[in-house]
Amino acid sequence: MSMTHGILTLKFTALHLNSKSGGHFRNRKGRFYFINVIAFVLHLSKLLNMSSVNLKENYSLRHLISFRVGGEARFFCEIETNKQFLEVKNKAIQQNKPLFILGRGTNVVISDKGFDGYIVKLSRSFSELSIEGSILKAKAATPISRIARYSIQNNLSGMHLLAGIPGTLGGAIYMNAGAYGQDISQSVIEVKSINDQGQIITRDKSACSFSYRHSIFQENKECILEASFQLTLGSKDALEKEMNTVMQKRRDFQPLEYPNAGSVFKRTPQDFPGALVEKAGLKGFSIGGAMVSPKHANFIINTGNATAQNIYDLTSVIIETVFKQTGIQLEREIIFLGDF
Repeated sequence: MSMTHGILTLKFTALHLNSKSGGHFRNRKGRFYFINVIAFVLHLSKLLNMSSVNLKENYSLRHLISFRVGGEARFFCEIETNKQFLEVKNKAIQQNKPLFILGRGTNVVISDKGFDGYIVKLSRSFSELSIEGSILKAKAATPISRIARYSIQNNLSGMHLLAGIPGTLGGAIYMNAGAYGQDISQSVIEVKSINDQGQIITRDKSACSFSYRHSIFQENKECILEASFQLTLGSKDALEKEMNTVMQKRRDFQPLEYPNAGSVFKRTPQDFPGALVEKAGLKGFSIGGAMVSPKHANFIINTGNATAQNIYDLTSVIIETVFKQTGIQLEREIIFLGDF
């Protein structure tokens, strides 16, 4: 019989218990060794059930959220492997608690009351990049800005206009993020994810159900692992020039000097959300420390002492006001977690 767990490996041919809960086993050379069987079994059981995840309880997330607001997560951990994700996912399922995978926290607001569930952050082991020919592969925790700049360095076009998106690849795939006419789904070949049963699933672009700020992963709640992209050859100098142009636009027209979460509302068929908010007379309007940016009306900024509830309430007022004035229903792009 053979048992292996971590560094523990035991091999024996026979185990004979005596009445005092002790025992001995004989190796192939016929030598006998005495062991305390109960102590051995208890120790082995502890090893086999030992969690490999450093799970933190009542963990403040404020420093991980771009708005710098919000309460605590009931459980928080940073995972290194797929196996660790499954371990945490199973705990969440057993306890009937929600689980959310956090990237850079740039499109999320956690309730001031906290989040009664599991917040999982992917470690640097999920942040890798490679290029073969014109195909770029990246893991889920890789920052979009890094992917965009890496593609430019390799004279590849198709991701360079996304350089200003502050999130990670996983979040960008999840939301089908985009900027300046370039959505991340446009270049996708396939996406790999892991489901609750531990199966690695590979979907081509058509199976990901991409649409404006939407993907299938918003429904199936699988953990995105990596994606590959078909890019096209371009000129490094020309691509850098285009990237620098859009980055300057962001600096000129977006309130990057304040904590924010990017675009608050999704685009509508009738008009840009920022224009609708501005026409409603809400530019500069504030609740507590949360303010509609005077610089860009589709941004809410934390002027210094905002709460998560301030931000949520401000979005509610905007939605109600715009609808009353125009009949257009704005939809939040920011994800609000917990009770509001």
